[in-house]
Amino acid sequence: DDTAGDDDTAGDDDTAGDDDTAGDDDTAGDDDTAGDDDTTPAGPAVRFIALGDTGEGNTAQAEVAALMETVCAAQGCDFVILLGDNFYDIGVDSVSDPQWDTKFETPYANINLPFYPTLGNHDGGNEVLGGIGIDIGQGDNQVDYTFAGSSPSPWTGATSKWTLPSRWHKHSHGPVDLFVLDTSEIFFDGLNIPFYANFGDLVADQSTWLQGALAASTATWKIAYGHHPYLSNGPHGNAGSYEGLPGGVWYANGEKIEDFVSGYVCGSVDLYLSGHDHSRQWLSDTCSGTTLMVSGAGAKTTDFEGSNPTYWQDDTTEGFVWFEIIGNTMNVQWWSRGGTAPAYTGVITK
Repeated sequence: DDTAGDDDTAGDDDTAGDDDTAGDDDTAGDDDTAGDDDTTPAGPAVRFIALGDTGEGNTAQAEVAALMETVCAAQGCDFVILLGDNFYDIGVDSVSDPQWDTKFETPYANINLPFYPTLGNHDGGNEVLGGIGIDIGQGDNQVDYTFAGSSPSPWTGATSKWTLPSRWHKHSHGPVDLFVLDTSEIFFDGLNIPFYANFGDLVADQSTWLQGALAASTATWKIAYGHHPYLSNGPHGNAGSYEGLPGGVWYANGEKIEDFVSGYVCGSVDLYLSGHDHSRQWLSDTCSGTTLMVSGAGAKTTDFEGSNPTYWQDDTTEGFVWFEIIGNTMNVQWWSRGGTAPAYTGVITK
């Protein structure tokens, strides 16, 4: 059944070793076993786009947004996922920060759909420490915008698009439950800054919520997403060795991300989506059967450095991934800025 559907469209040369090796177990259980007789009713289609690291307000972001508009008009979209770093370099200072216009409202003005963001490290930055993600209040401004939406003229009143009711939460669409994670808090798990934040308590609350929400979910498809990747070929790399750092190097190597994802996400959802590295990757290795994708090229790109096997990857062009879920089938299309057809397509079947 060869998950990833691998039709090599748009001249894709199948880089990064799309040979279905590396212990690939046919992503997310696409082996049609367990007595599956493929008789599940298809039900309504759910279609959405996922992209991250968008918050530049540059030409690339605008051109990717225009392509999103075109694809949604032609194929349908129900909502958009933003995978963090929504505002460079240190987030927004308030619900009336002018960046709401230049980096969100204006680029996506013609896409009249709900946007479901997660928070990235740059969304919790500050002038002193930069975009490391430790400033909780800065990130909370993006939660507040969901309810206030008081960006300057011409954008007034409550937002009709931005949907971040809390730093972690679930949203549901027919047969799909999506679990929004705050990986910036997870990154600092265990750090206690007196009179400011106990990140250990925050992460404990998040893990308790996630375990309960997953246990209660009866959705056909479960998707989790956060900013930080579990596996990535970008310069940030794999959780537990971010930036090429060894274990035990304080928090910088992402070992807390590795612990959380492996403990609560891997094997519990069908797909984990992330950004952080400014590229697009469909990893062929899974984590306990959970498919891993990186879609962080919403406004800029960075070069690959890692060698994790992939079905497809690109670090040269900005773009996004489009999903269509119908019954037990997830159709996947990777779109590139300036493209007129998907750069790569694939299928995951439960």
